[in-house]
Amino acid sequence: MKPTVESRAEELSILEGELETTRAQAAVYRQLGRSHIFMRQPKAAVLAETKQRLDELKRNATRWAVAVGSLVAVGSVSTARYLANGPMVHSWDQRTQLSRDLIRFMVTSSADHTWHVLGQTCHEYWPDIAQLLRPPQHVSYEQLSIPAYPLSAQSLQSAGIWRGALARVADASAAMHMAAERVVPASAESAVVLYVHGGAYTSGSARQYREVHARMARATRLPVIGFSYRLAPAAQYPVQLYDAYCAYAHVRSMGYEDAQIVLAGDSAGGNLVLALWQLVRMPARALVLLSPRVDVTSARQSWSTFAGVDVLRAYAPDDSRSSIWQLLGHGTDERARQLLADPFVAPVNADLHGLPPTLVQAGSAEVMLDDIREFVRRARRQRADVELQLFDDMFHVFQAALPGTRNLAAAWDAIGAFCSQVSSRV
Repeated sequence: MKPTVESRAEELSILEGELETTRAQAAVYRQLGRSHIFMRQPKAAVLAETKQRLDELKRNATRWAVAVGSLVAVGSVSTARYLANGPMVHSWDQRTQLSRDLIRFMVTSSADHTWHVLGQTCHEYWPDIAQLLRPPQHVSYEQLSIPAYPLSAQSLQSAGIWRGALARVADASAAMHMAAERVVPASAESAVVLYVHGGAYTSGSARQYREVHARMARATRLPVIGFSYRLAPAAQYPVQLYDAYCAYAHVRSMGYEDAQIVLAGDSAGGNLVLALWQLVRMPARALVLLSPRVDVTSARQSWSTFAGVDVLRAYAPDDSRSSIWQLLGHGTDERARQLLADPFVAPVNADLHGLPPTLVQAGSAEVMLDDIREFVRRARRQRADVELQLFDDMFHVFQAALPGTRNLAAAWDAIGAFCSQVSSRV
């Protein structure tokens, strides 16, 4: 039977409908990220990927179990020791000593090669456990992605011995996208905090520091942007300095002027804040440094005086297992001396003329105390406006400790007051 025009039109309509259905299905598969499984992969490949996903779920479940188990174990030992022997420091209550013990366990296990995996697991999952247990934060969260930015000629000129290495890092990082997070308080003002996390340059991320970001946002009433810079030993200095520069450049690209930016960080993050400022020499609104790492030699008296109380332990810079060795990879003795004294690595040796108003907080029982005091003394000698707040009997970066820890609320209130004071001058 010879096909009619009507029958051809009907067949064409059916084919067009089937084609449209296929296109819609393909769009769904692409959206789900599974088109390669449903449309192209053989059954064996589908089963292999399914097994891989199940294995990953099992590994995550194991890590969660390890994190919860270690948290319970450390908490139990800390509580038993407190009840049996009393506080390590006479002014500490049980919550304060528990905070110290938890942080010290994370720090020491991460630094110990034997327990490194356990320490990293605790670093990764303990903040998540804390988020499940904490009360509502009255802040909102937004995930960001920070691309690579070209270094300015002025920044390269200011980079000192790192100029060539920094230029090479920038060239090699053109395709970089760095994870970041913005935390916004309920009532935010028209400025921003760029927060650089600590972790001895070998651990930490924006996600792990979410609680600290939230505390900073509530205290200052400013949005806080934290970012996950690349870590040693996989990435050696000055990769971290370049990542911090990109984070700063990204904040500028969001419409903030230098006078609207507060640079903040703790421990190694405080070190990186001071290195970033030396690189760009920008008139920031303020700097907020919590127990900043301003020297890397562990040579001053407080490193031995408070070694048994603080969450940190002394280390030898020439020990290949130390975080500073993993960061710098010293090389020859002469090269090591040059790197360890460099002002980007040891801001205690920096030219601090023109430093923006700066708040430095530290505990009076932390190993970095004498380093921090020397930094403040040298900064003031250079006419820098630096305020040092010491909190009696407190350990390194106690501002990140459990809610209810001694002096915790007072420290964050002081940070909020300082930022309000410098804002009133603008």
